[in-house]
Amino acid sequence: MSTIKVTPGVQKEIDSYRQYMLDNEYTQQTALGYSTYLSRYLRQLSCVETDCAKERVALFLEDQRECNPENFKECRAALYLYLKMMTGECIPRRAPRTSIPEIEAIIRRFHDYSVEIKRISVGSANSEASHVRDFLEHISRNDSNRLESITAFEIRDYVVDRLAHLKDSSKGRMVTSVRNFFRFQRFEGAPVHESVFLLPLSPAVWKNAPFPATMDDAVFSSLHEVPNKDTATGKRNRCIILCFTELALRCIEVASLTLDDFNWHEGYVSIKNTKNKSDRKLPISEKLGQSIIEYLQSARPMSASRTLFVRFRHTCGEPMGVSQVRGVVGRVYAKSGAEIKATGTHILRRTAGTKLYNSGNSLKLTADILGHESLDSTVLYTKADMIGLRQVAAPWPGMTAAGGHYE
Repeated sequence: MSTIKVTPGVQKEIDSYRQYMLDNEYTQQTALGYSTYLSRYLRQLSCVETDCAKERVALFLEDQRECNPENFKECRAALYLYLKMMTGECIPRRAPRTSIPEIEAIIRRFHDYSVEIKRISVGSANSEASHVRDFLEHISRNDSNRLESITAFEIRDYVVDRLAHLKDSSKGRMVTSVRNFFRFQRFEGAPVHESVFLLPLSPAVWKNAPFPATMDDAVFSSLHEVPNKDTATGKRNRCIILCFTELALRCIEVASLTLDDFNWHEGYVSIKNTKNKSDRKLPISEKLGQSIIEYLQSARPMSASRTLFVRFRHTCGEPMGVSQVRGVVGRVYAKSGAEIKATGTHILRRTAGTKLYNSGNSLKLTADILGHESLDSTVLYTKADMIGLRQVAAPWPGMTAAGGHYE
């Protein structure tokens, strides 16, 4: 592969940008990837006739959307971060647009329904509302497409025409949001075509979706031993891993833990920042308890924050966010040397949930520990019951082990 040469000025800007990312706790891999997009942008600056940095970036991104749609999101993120480095301002992902009052009114009702009736998180409600807004603005261009006349075919055409550049999983999430919107329509008493509810849910487009991806038991049980317990960072990272493996928490729940959530006298921790807004109490295992005590006594830096896990390098003492927790888990995966199918944190929760159910706990108890409001969410974990599957696959009675012949 040929090497692209850049001017000393461009290289200096790229080096500053990469250091800025590392100072803000981005990984080396992400810094390297984002620097590639910045290099591409800086090399084309002479072709853009404008003095405004935001306008230059906007014009470049408009060209990239057409030429490189598969990498557009990463390129946009890289250049928005560059603008933040230059100006100190966060750039919104999308420019303000003129809203259709009728659409905004129904979107507000849908959002309120999602949060107050379905009790999903505000972030998830915002995401679904955004998906539905795009869909409604698309169909509003055709006056004949009234909501009560929308069928699965119109939604299919929308996916084919407007979402072709997305991954299958992203398409699935968009379709699920639209399905949920029409369930809301039915909740309000509006007529809805039955074919809409025959559309597949988002997991149907994921590879091997019927079975949750879980981790090898030996790897899962030894991950907390990967961080170096002789260092402050290692003590903290070990606690983070144990919060996933011992408590089966979501990533945001780990990042939201505070010093006040732990009742050491009675031996439990309160999980408060939950997806369904329903608090739960979980017992603290001896392994997790000792690890957290060691972290608090000899590793956690002085901080005014009550958040349990704080940063050690950049902005030392400030709370860790979800992205920093994910980064810790990713680095532990890499250091473990094990082949792990998934790279995120949720595989730890799925594995812990499966182990809970396979240990003989009821579906209801497993759901309570995981914080599932509906048992339908927990049923997925029963599909990975390998012990039960082995019993089902036992030799057929009346056959010999030698050649499968009947006795």
